Amino acid sequence: MPPLISYDNGIAIEGLEFPLDASRTADFAYVSHAHFDHARKHGRILATAETALLYRQRFPNVPTRVLPLGRPVKFGDATVELFSSGHMLGAAQILVEIKKTRIVYTGDFKVYSNLTCPPMETRRCDILIMESTYGDPSYSFPPQNEVYTRIIGFVKRVLADRNIPVLIGYAMGKSQEAVMLLQQHGFAVCVDTPISKMNQLYRAAGVKLQSTSHYLHTSLENKVVVVSPQTMRQDEFRQLKRKKSLFLSGWSAGVKKGFTVGADAGLPLSDHADYTQLLSYIQECNPRKIYTLHGEARFAELLCDLGYDAEYLTKGFRSDQVKASVTASRESSMSLPAANDSTIGQNYELF
Repeated sequence: MPPLISYDNGIAIEGLEFPLDASRTADFAYVSHAHFDHARKHGRILATAETALLYRQRFPNVPTRVLPLGRPVKFGDATVELFSSGHMLGAAQILVEIKKTRIVYTGDFKVYSNLTCPPMETRRCDILIMESTYGDPSYSFPPQNEVYTRIIGFVKRVLADRNIPVLIGYAMGKSQEAVMLLQQHGFAVCVDTPISKMNQLYRAAGVKLQSTSHYLHTSLENKVVVVSPQTMRQDEFRQLKRKKSLFLSGWSAGVKKGFTVGADAGLPLSDHADYTQLLSYIQECNPRKIYTLHGEARFAELLCDLGYDAEYLTKGFRSDQVKASVTASRESSMSLPAANDSTIGQNYELF
């Protein structure tokens, strides 16, 4: 008999002493990565060393149990192992083995390689609890090297026109990948304050980012500016002349193609898996049961159509209850904030 799984304050697994990515304060919780929607203040946490480093910038006094990748550890009757999700620095999936059942919780994950963290891994499992942010067939990202090439091409064209190229990405994770890409191609990079703070932490964790100046405190001649979405609302940024901006996010593709938070253009450099990659991931894990979250209920319905036993998790879910039918309409669309929404770049992740 597999352990009971419930979803209220994060994912709870019967026999495991801590919830996974608890959304409210818990005495002890596993934190898959340091993005705001997964990292809350808890009594103490289990995380990778890199996630702990980033987490402590918001919650400096929270005790942390650091667990390296690939090292199984016993917690009571359960054995847990962390392995890379490829989402951002420190991000990890967790394998829980309990009651002769292998359960994988992915957190957020990226199939394409990431310039600033180890690549994603997979584990065979009986039960898969997976994110499904882009679980709509319209989300099909180009090969990542093609996206990189198009980003560099944008920068070169803007500089050739004697304008200022501006790349826009979430301050933690996406922007560091953009900075790394630009520096690998020999560009001088300027950033805003939130990205500068994150860059320092990445360097402290061993990521080989070169130094960056603040975009307001240096000449921008022949330089590339990387800023977070909230900076776009600041007067100092708005007053910059001759700038051309590019939004880096998976939301700029698929059913929301053209969503650019007010930027001149967008490209789908994402920290998540697209629809086809989600399906490929499932095939690698070969689970007998799938639970989806952090996306639309429609993805679970599509998996059922493909022959999988899949359910979309809603708050209050318990695996000992009768399976609820997926009621989301096939025509339902992704919910996104408006470009001027105050949550952009703060507690809503734009990947």
